[in-house]
Amino acid sequence: MSAGKYLVYATIVSTFVLLVWGAYLTAGNWGGACGTGASSAVSSDWPFCNGSLAFPSPFSSGSYGAFVEYIHRTLSVLVGVILLATLVSVSRMRPRPSGAYRSLLLSFFMLIVQIGLGNVVVNSDLDAAVTALHLANATALFGVMVVAGVLIRSHDRHGDY
Repeated sequence: MSAGKYLVYATIVSTFVLLVWGAYLTAGNWGGACGTGASSAVSSDWPFCNGSLAFPSPFSSGSYGAFVEYIHRTLSVLVGVILLATLVSVSRMRPRPSGAYRSLLLSFFMLIVQIGLGNVVVNSDLDAAVTALHLANATALFGVMVVAGVLIRSHDRHGDY
């Protein structure tokens, strides 16, 4: 089997890590820590965090929340890159595992929605309803990726498409 199978598994694991880190970010109420100003909860300077591309120091006074949020942003980009590589790899497999491929394609579009929802969460001053929608989409996204993993494993074992 090609690297596609292992990339699917890597996508699932990295998404799980991102989901757990996002829960930690939310539990600490640090979602707006990378705002554009000292008291701002606006993420309009993304990919910067408080005007800088450098990781905020977790040891500086008041910057631990920015550090946690920036890790979340970095993990989001990493998951996106891994998912895109997985999608390309699985699309090139012959015979293509069409069920897994469709699940990954859906995951990719859900990830784009998830990134947009993350921006809305921060720009809504961490509104609880928007944050819940962000979590719901993240959970559904993870579930669709797990389905892709099951389908790719089935394809590997039985030749199912």
